[in-house]
Amino acid sequence: MIKKITFIGSGSWGSALANVLSSNNHKVTLWGIDKSEIEDINSGINSKYFGNKKFDNEKNIKATIDLSEALSDFDYLVLSVPSAAILPVLKQIKEIIKDKKIKLINVAKGIESKSKKFFSNVLKDEFGDNIENYCTIIGPSFATEVFDKCLTMVNIVGPNKKFLREVSSVFNNDYFRTITNIDEKGSELFAAIKNVLAIGIGIISSIYTSENTQAALLAIGIKEIHNVYKRIEPKGRDNLGFELAGVGDIFLTCSSPKSRNFKFGQDIAELGFKEAFEKNLKTVEGYFAAKILEEIIHDLQIDVPFLKSIIDVMYHDKKVENLLDFISSYK
Repeated sequence: MIKKITFIGSGSWGSALANVLSSNNHKVTLWGIDKSEIEDINSGINSKYFGNKKFDNEKNIKATIDLSEALSDFDYLVLSVPSAAILPVLKQIKEIIKDKKIKLINVAKGIESKSKKFFSNVLKDEFGDNIENYCTIIGPSFATEVFDKCLTMVNIVGPNKKFLREVSSVFNNDYFRTITNIDEKGSELFAAIKNVLAIGIGIISSIYTSENTQAALLAIGIKEIHNVYKRIEPKGRDNLGFELAGVGDIFLTCSSPKSRNFKFGQDIAELGFKEAFEKNLKTVEGYFAAKILEEIIHDLQIDVPFLKSIIDVMYHDKKVENLLDFISSYK
């Protein structure tokens, strides 16, 4: 059955997923605030992210800067805006839809900076009266590769298994697969902290040419993320880290310059923190997640020396040459 899906956000990830849905013959509306990008999409491309590559089924995709128009008729609402924009956008949506119940799909990743809450909690707290069902799509996925129809597998997480299967049937095709996973908070935690780790591994990759070193630090980082998860969710699954939203997402984000957080780490090593930050200010989720992570590990007294060292480089003027100074006492 053909569905109508509205995307809040017209960036790379929203556009890539819109292309998946258009391939499946669903009708997609993208809302954004960049007029030239909206005009671009309505001409069949999003050149900012994908050059002159056409949407797979462009007649099924339209874009608008009018939020009321975008919200006038849809079966599913997909939230695909940066973390900093989540709260203001939710307020705008609520003013328009009022008491309408909606099916919400979140594809934004991380922790909301002001409330320091995972996005699922933000959605429930700020938007709970309007939510009929919701889920999050999360996992190893570069937007450019999804747009190019490279085989991509991600987790779809949320509290309602029936709804997860329903949304999976809308998205799944021969190159894009969603795998259900009900550990919502754990998946979000891994997604947020892996961005901090990616910055550190990016620094390491620029300073050390040894693949031994990079592999060792990646393993240490994964272990530390798991330790944070188990302190926050003591009854959480011991094998969550093996999910697509765990080690799959970590490996992708920590191994390629296509990853904005990994590239930010490389820029820190090569340009210094100040210049790297100015260059990447609007695009690096890991920088903002690091500050929240620092509060978590301080409040819960969690021993994560590598993650702490990465945080110190960004927030406490630690030199990148000293990033691994914890190794001599690491056990």
